[in-house]
Amino acid sequence: MEKKRILAPSFINKLDKQLLKNNPVTWSTRIHLVLYYGILFSALILLISFIAPTDPRNETVIYYWIILLGIISLLAFVCLMIFLLRFNVFKRFGKWNSLDTLKTFLLYFFITLLIVSWPFIPPIAESIRANAAYSSDELVKDVNDINIRICQLEQDSIETRFSRDTYQLKESIKGSEMRTVYNNDDHSVTDDDPGSYYYTDTVNLRSKLEEADSVKQVNDSVWVIYDCPDYRFIYEYSLEDKSSRQLLSSMDLYRLVLQDKKPVNKELVKKELGRLFVKYSKLHNVESLSAGFDESYYDEVRSYLSKIRDKYDLYLVNHRFENITEKKYRWSPGVIEVSWRVTYYLTLALALLILIFRHTTRRTFFLSLLTAVVLSILTGLFVAISPYSEGSFYTWMIIYYIIFCVLSALVITAKNRNVVSGIALNLAVFITPIMPLIITAAYYSALHKKYDYIYRWESYDRFFQNEEYHYFLAEIGGFVLLFLLLATFYQKAYKKWFSQPEL
Repeated sequence: MEKKRILAPSFINKLDKQLLKNNPVTWSTRIHLVLYYGILFSALILLISFIAPTDPRNETVIYYWIILLGIISLLAFVCLMIFLLRFNVFKRFGKWNSLDTLKTFLLYFFITLLIVSWPFIPPIAESIRANAAYSSDELVKDVNDINIRICQLEQDSIETRFSRDTYQLKESIKGSEMRTVYNNDDHSVTDDDPGSYYYTDTVNLRSKLEEADSVKQVNDSVWVIYDCPDYRFIYEYSLEDKSSRQLLSSMDLYRLVLQDKKPVNKELVKKELGRLFVKYSKLHNVESLSAGFDESYYDEVRSYLSKIRDKYDLYLVNHRFENITEKKYRWSPGVIEVSWRVTYYLTLALALLILIFRHTTRRTFFLSLLTAVVLSILTGLFVAISPYSEGSFYTWMIIYYIIFCVLSALVITAKNRNVVSGIALNLAVFITPIMPLIITAAYYSALHKKYDYIYRWESYDRFFQNEEYHYFLAEIGGFVLLFLLLATFYQKAYKKWFSQPEL
């Protein structure tokens, strides 16, 4: 009687029978069933993520989704391990070709990758929805429009006096040094707020002049640098360089609105400002231009920025922009790099655990896990008491790998199944893909120890310019090394070890 599976079309059942008859090794991995149900579940997550009533302006709750799907992924992995207990061609001494160990590892890797990918679907969908709802040009334009209109409405109460500092070139000074007493030869410009007076070198002065909002040169050695007050009542740093439009700086707003104050139609400006407020904040009132929150600073002396932000409840509007940009620009190059590395190493570790579980006895498998935990604790203690903790960790890992490989090689000549050699073989397989990375890290750790405190910046271009690139090559090399050893030595070692009589 044909076994019926939930939501499985007829072609899945036909494929199941075909693989069982013609390719039992592939069938035993359940790749066809996992791919079908895994992709079906992924599509369900994606559908829910797009139809869920979420607003990009609201604070994200994606971390609850990630935790929930992380738990579901863990349960799915455990269920897969239990399901794989039902049939094992390797342990039944069925036909096992020279590349079957490598093939099964790759299938376990893709199966695990599919399961691990589920928690990433909701945040990706949330970013897609935020990008569809608000474009970068739109956000930049609205931020600029809000700041312009607030400056127009509040131009009579906004501080327009620039702060200033005086800088005098002096050859004997390295960096900057503040003068607390002014002399007649300081050449400072006299007014009610002279600011601070500094002696400085050429490099520091050039940097200050490049960043200054306004500059006045008094003579060949004295400059007065003016800093514009802050007029960015709404400002979102993550919008910089994300749009063809430019965010207006405080100096831009000063020149546009406050330098030459012009009368404006306040009713029209309020109407436009109210429309922009309610676009991003449902709590704001289009007439009062606020969200109705009570002011909490009655007796304190506050700046014009604080007063205006409280008057219009701009903290709420700014928070809405932050929520939108957090979702839109979540997948920065740094986040993507961390995400794929976490996904890769988690997938690799779980796939190797399945491979080891399928190629060894349950007793040896769990003893291998126990040994790994004990060695981790002992190594942590050794590293903690070592004067060079980072370098000693790499040394211990290399020593462990050499020991595991030597004990694993004894399997070929052994006449009986030995649990020690089985544990060593399992641990050697598990840490093989990270050994090139460990060796590379040990090499650069020694270089840093040797050159960092002697040559410092002079040694960077010579020794460390390609460090990150070499780490990346080591990660690829580790995966290739695992491929080669699984297809050759590790497969033969597992086959010989499992076929031996147990002591």
